[in-house]
Amino acid sequence: MYRYFLALRYLINRPINLLGTIGIMLGVWSLIVVVSIFSGYLGAVEEHLRSSTADLSVIEPPETIPFEILQRAIEADENVLACSPRLLWYGLLHPFGARVKSEVIGQTGAVVSETNFVSVIGIDPELDRRVTGFHGWLTEVIDEEMRVANPDRPLDDRADLPSMVISTSRMQREAASIGDRIRLTTGQSSGSRQSESLNFINATFALSGSFSSSYAGFDSLNVFVHIDRMREMLKSPAGSTNEIAIKLLDPDKAEETALRLTNTLKVLDPRMRFTSVRTWKQSNFIQLSSIEHQRSLMQLVLFVIMIVAAFLMYTTLSMMVTEKTGDIGILTAMGGSPLGVSSVFLACGLVIALVGSVLGVVTGCLSSIYLDDFNQWLKASFEIDLFPTRIYNLKSVPYSLDPLWMLIVSAIALMVGLVVSGLPAWRAARLDPLQSLRRD
Repeated sequence: MYRYFLALRYLINRPINLLGTIGIMLGVWSLIVVVSIFSGYLGAVEEHLRSSTADLSVIEPPETIPFEILQRAIEADENVLACSPRLLWYGLLHPFGARVKSEVIGQTGAVVSETNFVSVIGIDPELDRRVTGFHGWLTEVIDEEMRVANPDRPLDDRADLPSMVISTSRMQREAASIGDRIRLTTGQSSGSRQSESLNFINATFALSGSFSSSYAGFDSLNVFVHIDRMREMLKSPAGSTNEIAIKLLDPDKAEETALRLTNTLKVLDPRMRFTSVRTWKQSNFIQLSSIEHQRSLMQLVLFVIMIVAAFLMYTTLSMMVTEKTGDIGILTAMGGSPLGVSSVFLACGLVIALVGSVLGVVTGCLSSIYLDDFNQWLKASFEIDLFPTRIYNLKSVPYSLDPLWMLIVSAIALMVGLVVSGLPAWRAARLDPLQSLRRD
């Protein structure tokens, strides 16, 4: 019992040991808070991308097979709920209103210079409603002056013009109103590879309203029109499509369903040179891996705090061994074993690491949970925004607490405490009691 009594006495009588405890606490706290925010943000992005991209996407389906035949073959799969045709193209929107802002938000959340180069997505609203979250994005618009009049038929023609739905942020930036005319310039190649030429296409649309998803990058770079009007503009045959969005009954079986659908399409079109079936994660691999890479880098950087805490622990415990040389000599002279002497300082290190870990986990969880409230208070009181939700187009600061990650961080902190305290403890155990008493 003397070992634990001495360890407790040394800890209480030396306030400098708080440096090690605070260091461990800050290391655990930062690893929990930052990783939980990154995980929450990644989860929010995944939820949106899953909604916009659909569970599966057939890229470049066979051109020689009408969509109705492809639809029957795809929906015959046991895990497919519904599918919808899409015609994706690119174009340039001409300015059609008085500009208010000169910035947009990129896919990674960074502010970039404004561009009117957009991805034009041709959809069938009735079929797409069962597959993606487009219908919900229409009803998410709060301002009635920007909301589509009929969310069930958002792309019906207006005044003999095809309709277009743009994002709420773009509509605000352009100071546009429902019914405004939008000019779109795009292009289409023609001829052989040796004499290929680009034919410019100009089309005029009527603005029927706006949509608002949960991801700024998607909002800023996409507009929606009816797929039939896209076919007319591009002079494509009826039923043509370059992507099919698929909704699954069990999204967790996306990869095996994609493999089955690939085999199904190969039966319909054995050539199938360019067709592929991708999961939503494969379609958005770059965005998801970018966020995951940033989270991994941040974890690596934050472990530096743990290294600093370990150095503080080693310094304070090493100073303690030097200061307690006389006590060590008395203990060994009274029959204390080297193991007993070393266990005193090992216990000190473990207590410092344990207390720091517990405090770090508790404060990390509380900080993650109440970070949004704290951020709102800072913004209202001092105009300081720790997590600018405007940039990420999120309603609140996201977080996702992972019990496994907290357990790993705590275990690492305890291991660091054990390793760092082991060096001073080993030095204390090797001290000669005669030399210690003579020095004292």
